[in-house]
Amino acid sequence: MKDQRQSQILNAAKTLFFERGLRATTMAAISETAGIAKPTLYSRYKDKNAVFQAMVASILDELWELMDAEFSKSGSVEARLAAALVAKYSVVFDMLQSPHVAQMMEDKVLYAGHAFEKLNTDVAKRIEGMVSEEGYTNPSELTHLILSCALGIHRNARTREDVAREITTVVYALLAASK
Repeated sequence: MKDQRQSQILNAAKTLFFERGLRATTMAAISETAGIAKPTLYSRYKDKNAVFQAMVASILDELWELMDAEFSKSGSVEARLAAALVAKYSVVFDMLQSPHVAQMMEDKVLYAGHAFEKLNTDVAKRIEGMVSEEGYTNPSELTHLILSCALGIHRNARTREDVAREITTVVYALLAASK
């Protein structure tokens, strides 16, 4: 659990990284925006890459919590899977409205590739378990197809509403065709 000071730092960093990008954001700007002294910031993070990694980890934790809440609701597997994927990719869509976030996402392997990979692996395992429990054929292949489609939709969507509508349509269609 994050303490208040850490939340201040990560919120300030998120604002600055999204507005300015990684390269143009400084530790001085992060400390000023967070309302803390630079030595306090440096006592927690050795450099801005460490702050960036912590910010990414925080965002990924929030994404997992959002998705987990949708996965855990009552309702059909179709509704829960669609809602979880819509939650994830709607947040990502909103973040990618900043050109700086798009650049940081391209550079994610340098800074947080393992964290992104872990989230994606955890999501895939959860989906595969859900579709397996429901008796769908080829749960591994179905999971891969659902996630590939969701990723493609998110990359090509023009609006947040497109993300939601198209992911929901694909999840329902793929699951209906696989029972």
